[in-house]
Amino acid sequence: MNRSTKRCRWIATSVLVLTVSCSTMPKDFEAPRVTITDLTPKDMAIFEQRFDVKLRIQNPNDQELSINGIRFDIQLNEHEFASGMSGQHVAVPRFGSQLVDVEVFTTLASFLRQIRDLTKREGQHVSYRLKGTAFVDAPSTFKAPFDEQGEIDLDFESLSEKAPPEGSKGF
Repeated sequence: MNRSTKRCRWIATSVLVLTVSCSTMPKDFEAPRVTITDLTPKDMAIFEQRFDVKLRIQNPNDQELSINGIRFDIQLNEHEFASGMSGQHVAVPRFGSQLVDVEVFTTLASFLRQIRDLTKREGQHVSYRLKGTAFVDAPSTFKAPFDEQGEIDLDFESLSEKAPPEGSKGF
């Protein structure tokens, strides 16, 4: 092997090591918990619908997380519903949380499928899944995947039964 080949291999190895070390999660890192706190229709066009979504990012770690972007998909009843991303920078305090406003998009087919499924459902529950990646730039630079799921109860009758009587100040 000549000197230039050895030098190129050494440089390539160094670059590879630096790249891997800069994109590795810190030891004992817990992925952030990301949940939907609000979903509001924004623009309803024929081929595409836009919604404003508020996401709560919770940091279960003992140090602040600096997130410089997020990318995610929302599924309802095990079907793709919408996707979104944001380059917004947010600092999530240790053992704390922050809200992030994100715009999501859905297609006409996804939107109509959800409406059809809601009208056919016997129960009042809608399952959801929020799956994506948070792009962390501190304490080090890496991608933190998240995957949250649950159910939403749409039984409006039971909610009205629990409402305070008219005229009362039910706080």
